[in-house]
Amino acid sequence: MKSLTLAVGIASLAIPLSAAHSAVITVGGPLSRLCYQSALSQDDRRSAVDGCTRALEEEGLSPSDRAATYVNRGIVRMVRGSEAGADADFNAALALDRNLADAWLNKGFLRLRSGQGREALPFLQEGISRNPDREALAIFARGVAYEQMGDFQSAYADLKRAHELEPRWRLPKQYLADYRVVAQ
Repeated sequence: MKSLTLAVGIASLAIPLSAAHSAVITVGGPLSRLCYQSALSQDDRRSAVDGCTRALEEEGLSPSDRAATYVNRGIVRMVRGSEAGADADFNAALALDRNLADAWLNKGFLRLRSGQGREALPFLQEGISRNPDREALAIFARGVAYEQMGDFQSAYADLKRAHELEPRWRLPKQYLADYRVVAQ
């Protein structure tokens, strides 16, 4: 009989900042598009938050563009280290659209950044169940949550799945390099 034993190196237990965002495209006005670009590029300047806020206040956005802009401002706030502001923005997005996968995922990413995998997991599951645009990113994040919880078998399965979904994305492969599979 064979069994699978997994060992993981300690270096892989934190999600890097660059993987912790899922920006939402918006077709609103120029400020909301700039807010999307700021989230995508992880702009941590105060002016990026201000631009997003101006988009929400001045552009008369549709409900879906408004929700997307809240997510994007939340990402910019998360990059700036404003966890409470980011979480409030993700909640505002969800108040407008409960089906917005990226709002759920970013709530999970926010918790992963502080090593709270157990708290992140329900948000990540909710985002995954809503068919996110980047499924590999969502599955990867869930794998990191499992790592943080010490569930290395589930973590390995998710990291492997993320790598299969996006084989050219290096981050899952880097995390998988910390695992050693030993048949017994």
